Amino acid sequence: MQLCYAADIKSPQPFIVNGKKAVWSDFKKAKYNIFFDINTKKSFAYSEITFEISQTGYPIFDVLGTPTSVKINNVEVGQLEIDTPNKESKVRIAHRKLTPGTYLLSIKSPIVKGVSYKKGELAAGFFMKDMKDRELLERYIPANYEYDQFKINLSINVNDESNKYELFTNGEMQTDEKGITHVSYPEYFTSSSLYFHLTKKSKFKRIDYKYRSVDGRDLPITIYSKSTRLNRRLKRKVNKVIKELEGDYGPWPHPQFILYGTGKLRGGMEYAGAAVSGWFAVGHELQHNYFARSVMPANGDAGWIDEAVASWRDFFSLSRKKPKYDSMNLGNHGQYVRKTDKRSYKSGRSFMAYINNLLKKESSKLGEKCLKDFFKEYYIKNKFKTITSESFRSDLEAYAGRSFKEEFKRYIYGNNMPLSHDHHDHAENENPYHPDLTDEQLNDLL
Repeated sequence: MQLCYAADIKSPQPFIVNGKKAVWSDFKKAKYNIFFDINTKKSFAYSEITFEISQTGYPIFDVLGTPTSVKINNVEVGQLEIDTPNKESKVRIAHRKLTPGTYLLSIKSPIVKGVSYKKGELAAGFFMKDMKDRELLERYIPANYEYDQFKINLSINVNDESNKYELFTNGEMQTDEKGITHVSYPEYFTSSSLYFHLTKKSKFKRIDYKYRSVDGRDLPITIYSKSTRLNRRLKRKVNKVIKELEGDYGPWPHPQFILYGTGKLRGGMEYAGAAVSGWFAVGHELQHNYFARSVMPANGDAGWIDEAVASWRDFFSLSRKKPKYDSMNLGNHGQYVRKTDKRSYKSGRSFMAYINNLLKKESSKLGEKCLKDFFKEYYIKNKFKTITSESFRSDLEAYAGRSFKEEFKRYIYGNNMPLSHDHHDHAENENPYHPDLTDEQLNDLL
């Protein structure tokens, strides 16, 4: 069943720039032909994206590397990189005014991040971060904002006759007679779902095994790292946490799980059925495979939800009479923002503990209610869908039988703060679960 959503449901509003109306696209499917050339040390992608627009204007897409060719229905049109209205981010528009309809967008673009050709061998990783702008799939290949879900197919071409490579990715792989690897990904994916790590064969130690899910599936799990000992330790932790999460929320949502183990105390990043993590953060990243990469944020202002849920679990389902802050804007930064507020861990956890306390306090009126039970219902309802802060509040209110409008206004949207207060930088200290890695640190993961 197609799980794509129309662009006018949760997409930002169109806007005018230099007299041109930029309109948001609804990607239907995207096919990427990716080329890595060990001789020239060049990497690029040929992308073919079928999309719809519902308004007349210039269609929006994004990719960090400046495209060398952009075509609409096989006609060269060029592109422009533009700022969103308040300079929250940058995006690109195809330089052709279109009427509502379905079109084919063809792009050739260099892959400018996440590739290394050191020592005569290739390493590539589409590693993502959601704490900074333009750090999701668009960092590597053309993509859309997170509201959009679409079918993805990759073909990977490696020009290197001297080395053999292996690909760790969360899709179905096939290799043809020419040695080209083709990967198909689920239709529920967004720009933060895809996991891609291409390495020289045997560079990492790996273990592959099956885990019996509660629904009877033999879930394929791959764990890889630089240490066999770490892999064994990670396997024990993964099995323990999956058992916990399946008990809380139901069967593992994805077709597989891939874990890249980066050490003992390092944090990481989650993907749909995959994670990069140290032993310390495995539980946090596995939780995100339910809340973040199964129930998925539609925009940056919804990113606080999954971090709050995972952080609340990390601290054993705490309850609090009130949050540890008077008022804060975690989810009202603007429709064009596509990064998560860094305060979502500690402050979001505090808010969830407060909501849990309210639910338990009012259980005599509502029947037995608690936050974990709500999360289960919420997950089942919204599995493989994108959500917003307001849809989360609506579902919470339906579960509790009461309004949370005032609590959200004060503690999530910051309505009790002085107007000028939110323009300052209030980022908390770096969270150990999702460290803000530099480009150099990301390249070290390759």
